Amino acid sequence: MSIGKDWDEEYINNLKEFDKHIKESTVTLNYEFITEHYFEMYEVALNAGTIMPYRFNTIGLAYKGHDHDRPTKFNNFDPKVKERLEKTYAKRTELQYKYADPNSNQKERYEEFLDKEIYDFIEEFPQFKDIIIQE
Repeated sequence: MSIGKDWDEEYINNLKEFDKHIKESTVTLNYEFITEHYFEMYEVALNAGTIMPYRFNTIGLAYKGHDHDRPTKFNNFDPKVKERLEKTYAKRTELQYKYADPNSNQKERYEEFLDKEIYDFIEEFPQFKDIIIQE
C-alpha cells in the first residue's frame, strides 16, 4: 500500500521514523490507512464531538492537495457536541502537562495518554480499527 498523491510521502516517512523512537507508545500507526481515510475520520470524529488522537496532530500537515478539495463537511455543532469537544480538549491539555513532566512514570504516560487516545478512538469508531498495525 502506498501514500496517496495528495500527501507528502517524505513527510509521512519521517513520521514513521520518528514513531520508532516514541518510548511512551506501543502502537504502530498505519499511515497508509490513516492518509486514505484522514478527512473522513476527522469529519466523523468532530461531528460526534470527539477529537482526533494526539499522535495524529502532525499528519494533516503532510496533506499537499488543494484545500478546497479537502473532503470534509462539518455539521453545525449543536451545543452538546461543542461542549463535549471543549471538555475533551481541556482534558487533553491536562494530560499533556502530566505527559510533559519528566518525573512522571513512562508506562503511565502511554497507558493514560498516547495509546489510550488511539484505543478509545477505535472503540468509538470501530470502522477505523486499521489505524494501527497489529503485530
